[in-house]
Amino acid sequence: MVRSITTSLDDGELAFVVARVLDDRHWAGFTHDWLAERGRTFVLSEGERYPVGEMRLMGAVGHSTRPHRLDLPNGELPHVRRRSGRRIKVVVHAEHAAILDGLMDRTPLTAAAALVNETWDDLAVPPARVAPNDPGVQMERIEALLHQAQQRDVAVVVLPELCATAGMVAQLAAEWAERVDAPVLFAGSAHLNDAGRRVNRTSVLLPGVGEAWTHDKYSVFEARDGTREPIDPRQPSLVLGCGDFVRVATVICKDVLGLDTATELGDLGVHLLAVPSMSEVLGPFLTAPEVLVARSQGATVVANNPRVWAGQPVGHALLGHPVKGTRRVVERHGNEAPDLGIARLGFGWEP
Repeated sequence: MVRSITTSLDDGELAFVVARVLDDRHWAGFTHDWLAERGRTFVLSEGERYPVGEMRLMGAVGHSTRPHRLDLPNGELPHVRRRSGRRIKVVVHAEHAAILDGLMDRTPLTAAAALVNETWDDLAVPPARVAPNDPGVQMERIEALLHQAQQRDVAVVVLPELCATAGMVAQLAAEWAERVDAPVLFAGSAHLNDAGRRVNRTSVLLPGVGEAWTHDKYSVFEARDGTREPIDPRQPSLVLGCGDFVRVATVICKDVLGLDTATELGDLGVHLLAVPSMSEVLGPFLTAPEVLVARSQGATVVANNPRVWAGQPVGHALLGHPVKGTRRVVERHGNEAPDLGIARLGFGWEP
């Protein structure tokens, strides 16, 4: 039996309504097919778009809202569009979509920011790099914090900037490749030499995978005396870890302070942003979580280190979370290091 539809809508309006209904019901399939067509890793071109739907970050009262506030043109269905004229290169990494989707769909999502060091006495600052004074002791502290996070059923852990060495990250990656019950680990960062190029690099570790992708810092830190961080930055580049339901990203410290980066991440519909940092003040980091909340309903976790700068304690973590009725950005001051700040989306930092 064929039924006719009586409506006051013209053909174009009716087609749009039907398309939106299909998009609302089947958007995850659209995303899956779109990723499958493009391959495991690819550059998102200017003007290119891809479908988005309900966020898979679980808060106190359910999923975060669908990012309808993405400044879409009139008549365009919910998609993320890569804007033109941006200086940042965007790489989509979709190889481990199922793992990302599964780990992010916790009720509610629990994230942790690790505080590894108490003062700068734990760290060495030679001309070439910043690194732990004693990598063995540092690794013991990190392993203890990660064990604590696992005991608390934490889904995401963020280590601070420059709290590790390349060898320590490689050891953690090997451990993560053998584990299936571990959290997503944003493994701080380390100064290293990559084929003659000096970089400050962070790694994203996934359980059963190990190192899934990396990010190189592109905003060079410069001290008041003119001393510059010893890295050789290239074109700013962002990597989106994409699942059918969720998109995650990480940048390092000063990278996130430029408004272009926060806006780009928000426009791309990023759900979770991890920021390893090393800063004596966290005030400048308040803007990016606000931008991400406003543009994509995304959450931000900043992990800072060490706890004491010039004799004064500073905030060791920020949480930006898009749950109605809560403060958008909440700072945490840690206890004596090593310490683990744990937050539940929709509730904020736990005592």
